Amino acid sequence: MGMDIKEILNDRCPIRDTVEVINRKWTVILLWDMFNGYEHFNEFKDINSELSSNVLSDTLKFLIDEGLINKIINESNTKYVLTNKGQSLNRIMYELGVYGIQSDDYDCCREEIKKYFKEIFEI
Repeated sequence: MGMDIKEILNDRCPIRDTVEVINRKWTVILLWDMFNGYEHFNEFKDINSELSSNVLSDTLKFLIDEGLINKIINESNTKYVLTNKGQSLNRIMYELGVYGIQSDDYDCCREEIKKYFKEIFEI
Protein backbone atom coordinates (compact mmCIF):
# COMPACT_ATOMS: atom_id res chain seq x y z
CA MET A 1 0.00 0.00 0.00
CA GLY A 2 1.38 3.44 -1.02
CA MET A 3 2.01 6.41 1.20
CA ASP A 4 -0.76 8.94 1.56
CA ILE A 5 1.01 12.08 0.35
CA LYS A 6 -1.81 14.33 1.52
CA GLU A 7 -1.48 12.97 5.06
CA ILE A 8 2.30 13.37 4.99
CA LEU A 9 1.93 16.97 3.80
CA ASN A 10 -0.60 17.68 6.55
CA ASP A 11 2.02 16.63 9.11
CA ARG A 12 4.94 18.46 7.52
CA CYS A 13 4.28 20.83 4.65
CA PRO A 14 7.32 22.06 2.65
CA ILE A 15 5.43 25.20 1.65
CA ARG A 16 4.70 26.02 5.28
CA ASP A 17 8.35 25.30 6.15
CA THR A 18 9.55 27.69 3.44
CA VAL A 19 7.13 30.42 4.44
CA GLU A 20 8.30 30.14 8.06
CA VAL A 21 11.83 30.94 6.88
CA ILE A 22 11.08 33.76 4.46
CA ASN A 23 8.28 35.21 6.59
CA ARG A 24 10.73 36.34 9.27
CA LYS A 25 11.01 40.11 9.20
CA TRP A 26 13.88 41.42 7.04
CA THR A 27 14.71 38.00 5.56
CA VAL A 28 13.29 38.64 2.10
CA ILE A 29 14.67 42.20 2.07
CA LEU A 30 18.20 41.04 2.89
CA LEU A 31 17.98 38.22 0.35
CA TRP A 32 16.86 40.80 -2.23
CA ASP A 33 19.84 42.98 -1.28
CA MET A 34 22.21 40.05 -1.75
CA PHE A 35 20.73 39.07 -5.10
CA ASN A 36 21.12 42.75 -5.98
CA GLY A 37 24.86 42.62 -5.28
CA TYR A 38 25.20 43.91 -1.74
CA GLU A 39 27.34 41.85 0.61
CA HIS A 40 28.67 43.95 3.49
CA PHE A 41 27.06 44.72 6.85
CA ASN A 42 27.35 48.50 6.41
CA GLU A 43 25.82 48.29 2.91
CA PHE A 44 22.79 46.53 4.36
CA LYS A 45 22.56 49.21 7.05
CA ASP A 46 22.91 52.06 4.56
CA ILE A 47 20.17 50.86 2.20
CA ASN A 48 17.83 49.82 5.03
CA SER A 49 18.15 52.79 7.36
CA GLU A 50 15.26 51.67 9.59
CA LEU A 51 17.04 48.37 10.29
CA SER A 52 18.91 48.39 13.60
CA SER A 53 22.37 46.86 13.87
CA ASN A 54 21.12 44.28 16.41
CA VAL A 55 18.24 43.14 14.18
CA LEU A 56 20.56 43.04 11.16
CA SER A 57 23.06 40.90 13.08
CA ASP A 58 20.32 38.56 14.29
CA THR A 59 18.83 38.22 10.82
CA LEU A 60 22.20 37.53 9.19
CA LYS A 61 22.87 34.87 11.84
CA PHE A 62 19.44 33.36 11.15
CA LEU A 63 20.19 33.23 7.41
CA ILE A 64 23.54 31.57 8.14
CA ASP A 65 21.89 29.04 10.47
CA GLU A 66 19.29 28.27 7.78
CA GLY A 67 22.12 27.63 5.30
CA LEU A 68 21.00 30.44 2.99
CA ILE A 69 24.15 32.57 3.27
CA ASN A 70 27.77 32.21 4.26
CA LYS A 71 29.83 34.69 6.23
CA ILE A 72 33.27 35.13 4.68
CA ILE A 73 35.89 36.86 6.80
CA ASN A 74 38.93 38.28 5.03
CA GLU A 75 41.83 40.31 6.40
CA SER A 76 40.24 43.60 5.39
CA ASN A 77 36.49 42.91 5.57
CA THR A 78 33.63 40.54 6.15
CA LYS A 79 31.05 39.76 3.51
CA TYR A 80 27.88 37.74 3.28
CA VAL A 81 27.16 35.67 0.19
CA LEU A 82 24.29 33.47 -0.89
CA THR A 83 24.86 29.73 -0.70
CA ASN A 84 23.49 27.36 -3.34
CA LYS A 85 20.48 26.92 -1.07
CA GLY A 86 20.03 30.69 -0.90
CA GLN A 87 20.44 30.99 -4.67
CA SER A 88 17.72 28.37 -5.07
CA LEU A 89 15.21 30.97 -3.83
CA ASN A 90 15.73 32.89 -7.08
CA ARG A 91 12.41 31.83 -8.61
CA ILE A 92 10.48 32.72 -5.45
CA MET A 93 12.17 36.12 -5.32
CA TYR A 94 11.52 36.66 -9.04
CA GLU A 95 7.82 35.84 -8.65
CA LEU A 96 7.54 38.17 -5.64
CA GLY A 97 9.03 40.95 -7.75
CA VAL A 98 6.80 40.25 -10.75
CA TYR A 99 3.77 40.26 -8.47
CA GLY A 100 4.88 43.56 -6.96
CA ILE A 101 5.24 45.36 -10.29
CA GLN A 102 1.62 44.67 -11.26
CA SER A 103 0.55 47.89 -9.53
CA ASP A 104 -0.10 51.01 -11.58
CA ASP A 105 2.97 52.60 -9.96
CA TYR A 106 5.14 50.58 -12.35
CA ASP A 107 3.29 51.25 -15.63
CA CYS A 108 6.22 53.36 -16.80
CA CYS A 109 8.87 50.69 -16.56
CA ARG A 110 7.31 47.30 -15.78
CA GLU A 111 9.04 45.47 -18.64
CA GLU A 112 12.46 46.99 -17.85
CA ILE A 113 12.13 45.96 -14.19
CA LYS A 114 11.04 42.47 -15.19
CA LYS A 115 14.08 42.20 -17.46
CA TYR A 116 16.32 43.34 -14.59
CA PHE A 117 14.74 40.74 -12.30
CA LYS A 118 15.42 38.04 -14.89
CA GLU A 119 19.07 39.06 -14.97
CA ILE A 120 19.74 39.21 -11.24
CA PHE A 121 17.67 36.13 -10.41
CA GLU A 122 19.14 34.26 -13.39
CA ILE A 123 15.75 33.26 -14.79
